Amino acid sequence: MLQQSLDPDEVISHGGGSTVFETLTRNRKTFIVISVVTVVFLALLVVLLVQHAEINRLSDPTSTSEQTNAEAIRLKEEVSKLMQLPDEEAVIATVQDADKLKEQEFFKDAKNGDKVLIFTTAQKAVIYRESENKIINSGPITLTTSNEEPR
Repeated sequence: MLQQSLDPDEVISHGGGSTVFETLTRNRKTFIVISVVTVVFLALLVVLLVQHAEINRLSDPTSTSEQTNAEAIRLKEEVSKLMQLPDEEAVIATVQDADKLKEQEFFKDAKNGDKVLIFTTAQKAVIYRESENKIINSGPITLTTSNEEPR
């Protein structure tokens, strides 16, 4: 019977002189790096897919047009309960920066978020505050093209 003595370093080493612990540590680090890269990649993919869906939704003219028409009909119905409105479709605008409009008498009491219903044929506009179900102002308007001066 042959008995061979083993060096303790040889017992825990395998190929290339690295220990089992070093190999496991290296594999764990590799696994963590691959996991982090995969999670980041998946997160970016989700963000891109959501943005793509949003762009498609916004660029779909029928979807945007239908939403705009539905809002115009709904607002016209709400405002018509408060005052007599022209028998035509309204163009809807939302006050975004009331401070810039304060110079114009018609918008002096308007607040951000107020809706402006514009009736082009009747040449009339109405400022409506949905949060209070209240008409802020109404009156005649003068429509001009970009080349014309207001009358």
